[in-house]
Amino acid sequence: MQTSEIDVARGDKKEAKSGRYRWQAFSHWLNLGFLAASGLAVVALGPVALIPALALEAGALWVVPDLPPFRRKVDQRLEFKDLMVERAYYLDQLWGLRPEPPRRLGARMASLLAETVVDDLDDRIERLDSRAAEYLELRQTVRKLRELRQLRDVKLREFELARFELVINGYLRLLISSRVLAEGIARLDETRLRRELTEVYQQLEDADKSQLRAVLTERKRLCEARLARLPKLVATLELFRTRADTIVDQMRNIHSQVLADPGMDVTAYLGDLVERHEMLVDPLGTLEAEHLLDGLVEPRPAALQAQSAAVRTER
Repeated sequence: MQTSEIDVARGDKKEAKSGRYRWQAFSHWLNLGFLAASGLAVVALGPVALIPALALEAGALWVVPDLPPFRRKVDQRLEFKDLMVERAYYLDQLWGLRPEPPRRLGARMASLLAETVVDDLDDRIERLDSRAAEYLELRQTVRKLRELRQLRDVKLREFELARFELVINGYLRLLISSRVLAEGIARLDETRLRRELTEVYQQLEDADKSQLRAVLTERKRLCEARLARLPKLVATLELFRTRADTIVDQMRNIHSQVLADPGMDVTAYLGDLVERHEMLVDPLGTLEAEHLLDGLVEPRPAALQAQSAAVRTER
């Protein structure tokens, strides 16, 4: 991509974000209340009240969207929405999700004006197993940490709690990847491949025609190639499962450590946790890049990859 194309892409992204901030400012309940009050003033006083109302509205929509505190709040809310979209996909794939309960008319009207996220995914899980119980335990740990924030000596900031939610999504991503990888290894069927390879060796010894030998040689190459990638796939599956178990243990530990030492450096601990378990990396990305999953797993939905990329890019 040329430099000019990169600049255009950056400009489009900046413009899109600016429009997003402006819409959030317009749909804020304070602004909507001001518009309603202005409408009443116009009805009571006539068109003369419209001029100052329009001036104030234009000024607010010009200034407020560029204020750093406002932008941070908007970013936090929209990042949380992206996080929940990604999590909903993972939970549905792992344990199934019941449909969203119908919302009241007021909630539906509010969602048309402002992007609201209802965090009810845990209550909608259909099938519970040991891994689902661990996920719910992680969620409960974050809730307990959020409660500890009310204590004066506990140094937990909002962005750290948001990063805990990112760790939970990383845990779910590992479970999804482990399932996909386990299914791929099962399709390899090592016993069948070794039996087939033995048969090919025997046929090669008895084959006379060069054309038949070429076919058998290709079959041998394919069998050997599939068997050659099996050890790495098995080792990677074990790594994913170990990482998932370790995340649960470390999240348990951090709650105990915060209770014992409210002033601990949670940021450094989280940074180490995210880096050690490669939370911002697609677990199956390396295997796909090396073509070790070719013919073993179904292509993953583009929506999932886009959601994961969106959440990681915003951070």
